[in-house]
Amino acid sequence: ACHARSGPSGLKGLRIRAWRCGGCGCVHDRDINAALNILRCGRASPVVGITRL
Repeated sequence: ACHARSGPSGLKGLRIRAWRCGGCGCVHDRDINAALNILRCGRASPVVGITRL
């Protein structure tokens, strides 16, 4: 929410699924954030898809 980079980092940090921001106290959930990013990308380009496998 405040754009601070206070979350877990590195490969070991991937195990941590949720954390509280050190800057503003907002709780972040890695899985919800990933789902929102996928949804945003899908809505941004609805005509682009897998043309050939």
